[in-house]
Amino acid sequence: MYGEIITSRQNTLVRNVCALSEKKTRRESGLFRFDGIKLLGEAMSANIAIRQVFFNAETDGRAPEYIRSVRDELERGGAKVVAVSASVFDKISEEKSPEGIVTVAEIPRELCRTYAQRSDLPSPAERILVAESLRDPANLGTIMRSAYALGIDRLVLTDDCAEIYSPKTIRAAMGAAFRMSTLTVKGSEIAEFIGLLRESGRRVYATALYEDSKTLGDIELRACDCFVIGNEGHGLSDSAVRACDASVIIPMREDAESLNAAAAAAICIWETVRVEAL
Repeated sequence: MYGEIITSRQNTLVRNVCALSEKKTRRESGLFRFDGIKLLGEAMSANIAIRQVFFNAETDGRAPEYIRSVRDELERGGAKVVAVSASVFDKISEEKSPEGIVTVAEIPRELCRTYAQRSDLPSPAERILVAESLRDPANLGTIMRSAYALGIDRLVLTDDCAEIYSPKTIRAAMGAAFRMSTLTVKGSEIAEFIGLLRESGRRVYATALYEDSKTLGDIELRACDCFVIGNEGHGLSDSAVRACDASVIIPMREDAESLNAAAAAAICIWETVRVEAL
């Protein structure tokens, strides 16, 4: 089954997959990498174009058995299945407890749009969430996972947010990154973009604490309304807040720490999508 097993850490294929840990390499190649059996299955289910699958051929774990079950399907789709030694796999894996599989796939460009003109605006029928300067890839991945699960159609991100296809984001998104549509907006243009969203008929709410902030739950939301989530440490920029219809806060105990961005986003997403269920 295995054929040749790569044992050299200097092998070209090995060096190439390791290079995909770098943002520059991902952008230049149009490829990304991720660890694990579940994520490989999710990628196949979402019809992500898979280039290579590396597996540890010197383990008695689930990896060789799983590869046997999907190898024909992978190869029919054009993927190269690569057997490597345990030492080589330790070099290419980014997990502390790896499952024995690392996948290289093409970035699904059809899911990733960049805002350039008014025609790129999400339609009023799309349910969206906006994130400004969200820097933690784990937070971004968790937000993507919640957004996709709860019914958001498109995630709008400023261009200084964490990268969608970094290994940490992919790991936290747990397959949602293979299906979630995104729109990237220049950070310097976010206030203008919010203004255009409002012109299109949406009400846009900043998640920020101000004297005149409204309490989430006290506002009567419409299906096309959306929220803007800010940076983990500094929140939203003043220009973004001023561009919104109003700011809102999530009611909490007075002595409680603020929610992190991913938790706050999940609550706001639910408030957005449940409108259609009422």
